[in-house]
Amino acid sequence: MEPPILIIATENAYFNTTPFDQEGYTVTHIPRATQRDLEDATDNIEPHLKYAIIAFGTAATHALSLATSSIHSLACVVAYYPPILPPSFKVHSTIQALIHLPKDTPFSPASKPPHILIKSYQSPSGFAESSSPTYDAIASSIAYTRTLELLRRTVGPIVDHDDVWERHLIAEFVERDADKTLTTMIDEPYVNHVPTGAGGIGYKELHAFYTEHFIPRNPPSLRMKPVSRTVGAERVVDELVVTFRHDQVVDWMLPGVPPTGREVEVALVVVARLRGGKLVSEHIYWDQATVLVQIGLLDPKLLPVMGAESARKVLDKDSLKNNLLIPEWKAPK
Repeated sequence: MEPPILIIATENAYFNTTPFDQEGYTVTHIPRATQRDLEDATDNIEPHLKYAIIAFGTAATHALSLATSSIHSLACVVAYYPPILPPSFKVHSTIQALIHLPKDTPFSPASKPPHILIKSYQSPSGFAESSSPTYDAIASSIAYTRTLELLRRTVGPIVDHDDVWERHLIAEFVERDADKTLTTMIDEPYVNHVPTGAGGIGYKELHAFYTEHFIPRNPPSLRMKPVSRTVGAERVVDELVVTFRHDQVVDWMLPGVPPTGREVEVALVVVARLRGGKLVSEHIYWDQATVLVQIGLLDPKLLPVMGAESARKVLDKDSLKNNLLIPEWKAPK
């Protein structure tokens, strides 16, 4: 099967197409795109090949104009901050459209026509282009995820992120192989255990982290119980309950803390980002206070924190009454 075709039309000469290349698209970039440029590019596509258009600025208005009538094989249009909408704008029933509107949008759609998604951002025009002085990495990332979801749904490709993530976990926790773990990731990955800052940026730093401070520093008793998994266009979110006996230094969770021999149960969330069948990054979150309570370094009588019971409630909502730390709480009768 041929890779899906993606036309990217921009106002400027430069645009980084690498993320879309890595996702498996055959990308054609049209710099300083005019209406005629877009029409010529679409005319050159074989009728049996489905394709999508992503356009920015004035090029986005041109792309939306194309979407008002049926064009062979055009499946979707993604428009970033168009300065105006085409007159009597209405997307053809065979085409899906997504419009990303910045905070300085000079117009307000009176109503949302069918087949159109409209998303708004608190960032100015240019927020999704890395060469723009108004580039906003977070807004750009959110918009990219929404764009990719529409592309996958309309032109593909379909990627089994669940399988990629499982292979990564097996290499990391079952085979305990740093080299194999890193083969499931891009060349310059990023991992951050948020409460402690443990992890690394880039192959060399992460290889050292996995080899010296993660794989050998996981207690033999460590177990992970899945609670939920959410798989999206470019992310997998795992909700887990992790248990272990603190009988060795655990660098990623309790760096520099001598073993206490105590049992630990903690709810943990992993947000893994993927691109082209490889992991790009991982953010790992947990409540460090609950861990410190369980190993005796934090007194729950002095602060509004909980211990292992907080993780148990994730597994069983009825295992603990609600709002126990709120002095004024009275359960409704």
